[in-house]
Amino acid sequence: MGEDLDITVNEGPLFEGVYFTIIPSPSFKGDYEQKIFRELTNHGAEHVALNPRTGCISNMQKTTHIISATSDFADYSAALEKMKHVVKPSWVETCVEKGKTTNPRQFSPDPCMIFSDIVLTCADIPEGDVEAIQGGLIALGGLCSGPLTKTVTHIVALSMDNEMCSMAKKKNLKCKIVLPHWFDDCLKLKRKIDERPYLLPDPELLRKDPSPMKHNLVSYDDIQGATDPSPREVPDNSTSKDERTKIDVFKGKKIMISADLDIRDRLLKTLEHLVKSGGGSIVNRLDRATVYICKYRDSYDFASAYKSGKEIGNLSWLYYLNAHNTWTSPTKRLLHYPMPRHGIPGFEDMRISISNYTGEARIYLESLVNAAGGQFTKTMKQENTHLITAHMNSEKCEAAREWNIHIVNHLWLEESYAKCEMQTMTNPRYTTFPSRTNLGEVIGQTQIDLGAIQDQLGENPQLLLETNMMDVDQDESEPVLDDGGPMDPPSPAATATRRQKLKKSKTDNVTRTPAAPRFVEGKENETPSTTGSRRAKERAISHLHDAAKDIAQYEKESKRVGGVTHGRPRSSDGPKTKEVDSKKRQTPDDEDDDEDEEPLEDVVRKKGAKRAKTTVVKEKRPPIGERLMVTKYEKWLEKPQQEAADRNKLRNLGIHITESPADCTILCAPRIVRTRKFVTALATAPRVVSTDWLDSCLRNNKIPAPKAHLLLDRIEEGRLGIKIDQTLERAKKNNRKLLRGWQIFCTEGVTGGWETYKDIIEANGGMCNLYKGRSSMTASKRSFTRETQEDKSVADNQGEDEGDTLYLISGEGKKDKELWSKFKELAKKEDMVPRIVKGDWLLHVAMNQKVVDTGKNNLD
Repeated sequence: MGEDLDITVNEGPLFEGVYFTIIPSPSFKGDYEQKIFRELTNHGAEHVALNPRTGCISNMQKTTHIISATSDFADYSAALEKMKHVVKPSWVETCVEKGKTTNPRQFSPDPCMIFSDIVLTCADIPEGDVEAIQGGLIALGGLCSGPLTKTVTHIVALSMDNEMCSMAKKKNLKCKIVLPHWFDDCLKLKRKIDERPYLLPDPELLRKDPSPMKHNLVSYDDIQGATDPSPREVPDNSTSKDERTKIDVFKGKKIMISADLDIRDRLLKTLEHLVKSGGGSIVNRLDRATVYICKYRDSYDFASAYKSGKEIGNLSWLYYLNAHNTWTSPTKRLLHYPMPRHGIPGFEDMRISISNYTGEARIYLESLVNAAGGQFTKTMKQENTHLITAHMNSEKCEAAREWNIHIVNHLWLEESYAKCEMQTMTNPRYTTFPSRTNLGEVIGQTQIDLGAIQDQLGENPQLLLETNMMDVDQDESEPVLDDGGPMDPPSPAATATRRQKLKKSKTDNVTRTPAAPRFVEGKENETPSTTGSRRAKERAISHLHDAAKDIAQYEKESKRVGGVTHGRPRSSDGPKTKEVDSKKRQTPDDEDDDEDEEPLEDVVRKKGAKRAKTTVVKEKRPPIGERLMVTKYEKWLEKPQQEAADRNKLRNLGIHITESPADCTILCAPRIVRTRKFVTALATAPRVVSTDWLDSCLRNNKIPAPKAHLLLDRIEEGRLGIKIDQTLERAKKNNRKLLRGWQIFCTEGVTGGWETYKDIIEANGGMCNLYKGRSSMTASKRSFTRETQEDKSVADNQGEDEGDTLYLISGEGKKDKELWSKFKELAKKEDMVPRIVKGDWLLHVAMNQKVVDTGKNNLD
């Protein structure tokens, strides 16, 4: 293959016919951007400006070349789809230097084109190897050159004893002479790794010492600001005020914050301030948004946002944009994209440890393991299933070999997460560890595979028809037991409620599909695609066939006045409604104060009339004044339509039904009950009212004073040994810190499910661990800080506990009892006193908001 860099020779101006747009980037230092601009315009190119309001390309049709240092800009996918040249700024400089335009392919900023900056020639390599090297090079963005020219960046050779290498050395050319092993390892990993261990004349790769190079410093730029998918605090903005005046990162963006982030009003106001200061706005309807921020990727709104081509990211991504004041795609960094709610299938039983990654890289991999659904372990034991390492030199690697534990590099974890599917470990790229190389240098370069996301949506064709149960208001399905019987069964109103929240307006426009992309120092262990798309389509067709009846019914219902979500209820033989003029059903532009939408249509039906008239009442809802948690409300049991209508009425009064105990301001129940909702909500010290208060709200269409309807239940108070007013007084002092610092273990066999007890413990500031008797489990004594008045108040309610008692909440089944001896051994090993108790112990603590030990709940 000869040199194929030059494709045209210009007789007129060098860049005649070139219409270019420059994408601003932090990599443009000083006046470099202006220099590129002048080079282009001085040689006949015409500039196409960015839209000043949105920061996007204003005229993509006219543009022929996009100058960008990275593929990470909003219009990149659209540019590829329209066959526009996206090139690095070096393309301009090379063309000017050579006096003719060069192949733009070599200057692609696509991160998949790992050899895009490389022009390679081969010296004393066998002909068959030369063809293989050239084929791989061209496939990954590089260019080949037969003779040695000034543009050559790499010479592949086995030694310096050849004419080409001698010539390069004699003329002092700025090219690297590497062993072919470097190219092989790059191809295996599909990552461009450091050339230094492979450089001739004295390659470190051939030395006897297999350890990684000590001077090979690793930079973690690719994971900066993307190590935690669920940040709890807003990071400081790292840019100066002068820099912020140049680019408004949220300029022209309309951002919707999803309810699944469980953000309180105070943080929401902070986010709104950040977005507005960056030139954007917060909206509460998806059809108005251009950007959707959520935590999980399995909701109806996520699917709708994806199908309509909106930018979708998580809170970490939003913080990153604000901190760096530079727009970046949420798919570039894995932990900037919404997580799978239940992890990646296959990871749930994995115990994964990490070796030879430090600092941010270690935090990033730990977060990625947890997001994938696996269990991260700081130390490694025989129970571990996988070890992820940057190279093979560590105590953990030696132990993993001895214990027959899978050893892989981080690419296996990253690509499993990116492709939404656990990757096979038989792929050699996941078990490749080049000598003298630290793979930490290529961490974070894997991007979210949007094709895999689309395949998942294809496997769930009803996702846009049915709502995600996790996003709707519903009662608990695994509640705490009361008097030996289950409480609060699943609410059948869940689906109906969510459907009533969906809006008919503008849903017909949500059909576009975005274009698919082009493609610690110290001792570490205690002891010495296309076929995929085709398969997804086949699975989707199968699912659609199974769901044909439901889809047909959905299409039938959508033709009714108001559609599926706003259509009036009717019997199967009821009269048909007359179509209402579309102007009467338009959605108002008023933005709501909550995630709920506009009130439902008030249906006016005349008995015996041939045709029913529909009147649409649209009023702006009042701001939320109370967040109500309801449990055991009999009027809603098995009555989903009644529940949905009542919830809507309450929202019109400024009352939002919440499922989050931390947000609850009013707790409503018919009596004192031991349900998950009731017990967890007590920790927030809400006002506790009887269901009479709720009846009064719905009956009189106004909010009565909670003091007039306080819950009084002397019978249950006496039976349970609590005083509800004293409980709330203690809860206010505890401030959800009653069990702060407590590590409580729980078996799977406890009545009501261990997740219930986990919620109660966490609501009170503690930590709950599922106990299965594994020897690798560790525990630590509690430390108390009693410096402030609040700390002293909490300490008063923690009883006489000195922090040396280790609790196990257990069932009384055979499997649970078999774990007791192992638990006692764990406590003894940690120099703690074991206590094995019934679930009633925790319920008594939570409902008293005080640690009281009566002894009657002990099991051992």
